[in-house]
Amino acid sequence: MAGNRVKRRRRKSGITTVFKNNKFLLIFSLLISIIIWITISLSDSHQASSTVSNIPIQINLSDTAVDNGLQIFSGEDQTASVTVEGNRVALGSITSDDIIVSAQTAGTIQTSGTWTLSLTARKNNPSDNFDIVSGVSPSVITVFVDQLRETEFEIENKVKYKVSDGYHASVSLSTDKITVKGPQTEIDKVASVAIVGTVDGVLTEDTSEEFAVKLYDKSGDEISSSMITLSDYTVTANFSVLPEKELPIAISFKNKPNGMNVDSFVTMSPKKILVAAPKDVLDKLKSIPTEQVDFNSLDNKSVMLSLQLQMPEKTLNLSERDKVKVKIDLSSFSSKNFEIPKDKLTVSGLDSSYSYSVTTDSLTVNINGAKSQLKQIKDGNIMCEIDASDLEGTTGSITLPVKISLVGVDSCWVYGEYKVNLYVTNL
Repeated sequence: MAGNRVKRRRRKSGITTVFKNNKFLLIFSLLISIIIWITISLSDSHQASSTVSNIPIQINLSDTAVDNGLQIFSGEDQTASVTVEGNRVALGSITSDDIIVSAQTAGTIQTSGTWTLSLTARKNNPSDNFDIVSGVSPSVITVFVDQLRETEFEIENKVKYKVSDGYHASVSLSTDKITVKGPQTEIDKVASVAIVGTVDGVLTEDTSEEFAVKLYDKSGDEISSSMITLSDYTVTANFSVLPEKELPIAISFKNKPNGMNVDSFVTMSPKKILVAAPKDVLDKLKSIPTEQVDFNSLDNKSVMLSLQLQMPEKTLNLSERDKVKVKIDLSSFSSKNFEIPKDKLTVSGLDSSYSYSVTTDSLTVNINGAKSQLKQIKDGNIMCEIDASDLEGTTGSITLPVKISLVGVDSCWVYGEYKVNLYVTNL
């Protein structure tokens, strides 16, 4: 008995020694792995099934439809799934790229609209070791087909804001127009494009803020469509805030008699306008001038004029009009004609290589003014000058304007335009 126990202990010690041998363990592990692989391979010879998902759906319109401008605007990015059957090893390597799902009836589409298309599936490689054993899920899809249209719209500014008293704000947009692009059916619904929103607080200085672009139909309802794209989805509104001030309107005159105060002869409407400008500009402004009125064009009568306002640089006209109505009543003045002999007509600006003679015998000049001063006017008070500096080599009989000015007379003016004839020759 004791001998048997000794033998058993020796055998156990021998087995333990073997399992402590690293080479033996490596060979043993490899053998077990091969046995397991063979067992799995034998079991994989049985058929199994699996679902392949996220298969892209192919939707191909006909060449004729594409040539007619048709394209798919919605429904083309859908995916499908199918059930396949085959060897377990083969099934383990199948991906969505191995199966083609297509909408075969897409090639029959010839007009715009919403279309329901049935789906079919097939193997990408017919020799692959699996079979498609179920229909496509979903079995049908819906797509929207239309022609592409692109339209440009002016942006309406519907942003609300408040400005502090004594200030004016003007708004400029980073872009005045938006291009709207998408299916014709959807674009036809768009009647206007606008930015809408409210600026917080009260504006006292320049600021900028970004607003989303919104589309509206004819009823004023907002349009939301994933098929429409915009050239800009946001627009920046730039607010220029300027101090404002009411200023009188001053009529600008040319050739007005130096001693004449026209205030009692002139009435206008309006007399003042509201303007806005940078503070340094506004502080220097005392009045807003009109376009110039030439006194030589005014007779001793009453006349109504509509004069354009001449806005200084960097100044905004906040009134509702850009012209002022002016009545100039000179009917209280008298009129008298004076005969100017040709020897009193002087010529200036003529090159010394030319000679001239005045062929007009005399010039009749009409002068308006206070009756008492008209009586005192002599030939010496009337200066007539012919400017010949622009002749540029012209000779022969020439008609030139005469500039007439009054000397020593402060409340009279020349009425009308005058011309005389010269005969110019080379020396």
